[in-house]
Amino acid sequence: MGPVLILGNSKKPGVSEAVEESRPLLERDFGIVDIDLSQTKSLELGDAKWALLFGGDGAILNVSRRLGDRALPTLCVNFGRLGFLTEVEYRQLEEALGRVKDERIHLRHRMRLSARIGDWHQHALNDVVLTGLQSGRVFHVSARIGGHDALRYAGDGVVIATPTGSTAYSMAAGGPILDPELNATVITPLCAHALSHRPLVVPGQTRIDLALRDDDDPGGRVVIDGQLSRQIDHGDRLEVCESPVPFTFIRVGIRSHYSRLRRMLGWGGRPKYQG
Repeated sequence: MGPVLILGNSKKPGVSEAVEESRPLLERDFGIVDIDLSQTKSLELGDAKWALLFGGDGAILNVSRRLGDRALPTLCVNFGRLGFLTEVEYRQLEEALGRVKDERIHLRHRMRLSARIGDWHQHALNDVVLTGLQSGRVFHVSARIGGHDALRYAGDGVVIATPTGSTAYSMAAGGPILDPELNATVITPLCAHALSHRPLVVPGQTRIDLALRDDDDPGGRVVIDGQLSRQIDHGDRLEVCESPVPFTFIRVGIRSHYSRLRRMLGWGGRPKYQG
């Protein structure tokens, strides 16, 4: 695979110690380009051929956004509470690195979203959320899908999610679970004030334009992967489409996507029969 970039969140318990413990093996087998445990360095340029990330789902979302338009295959080691996007636990790292060294791996390209308001531009691996500034007040949004006037929402807002993000906020709001290999986008209304407003799945290449449609609304807020936000005002247009550069996971075959779903969503349980 070549030289590696080591990433992580030093505020997570055990991350700094794990990096130091793994460092000799990584230097010997791959070579280390740089180490960033502060989550502040730019990741859009560099000589690394792949990245090793020590962290949880939030760290993955952070790295995906900081990569910008750079494609950098990433192996993720779980140090989070959930670890839904990660495959490898720290106790399995030596085995995983052996597979990387022998190139017994699979590269999984996950669709990202590109969100733009004027000159402001961000990438999202999970979702782009548009909500009202004032909590508890009905928020009005108009949506154009593929260049056509399509929907008018009245409610708390709307979630636009990737297949990867379909198991996050969108699922909690009643959206469907998509296989992460699909190229599709989920549009999920939040507490819509109409029974006919249901989640909608569109092709991934479809452009979605959102705007505020009620002059009485005080404004809205756009949230990227639950981590970065900015205000949207009347006259602004939020453009959401497929990013030309996906986020690439390095998978080593230790745990599958559906085994994670079964474990974390409780799919492995048996019905509770009476009698």
